[in-house]
Amino acid sequence: MIERMENRDYVDKEHIIELEGHNAKIFFLKQSDSNALKQVEELLIDAYENRVCKRFVS
Repeated sequence: MIERMENRDYVDKEHIIELEGHNAKIFFLKQSDSNALKQVEELLIDAYENRVCKRFVS
């Protein structure tokens, strides 16, 4: 049986990104030497800005 990501021991339950209006969540590991959370945040902001700016420029 598959266990939900939010129920797994190695998932950081404090840092979850949920996309409003969508059935999507981004989970992170409890311990990591990388700055993945910051990188994901920057990618999401960049994607949002590109999408919004293109609508206003067109």
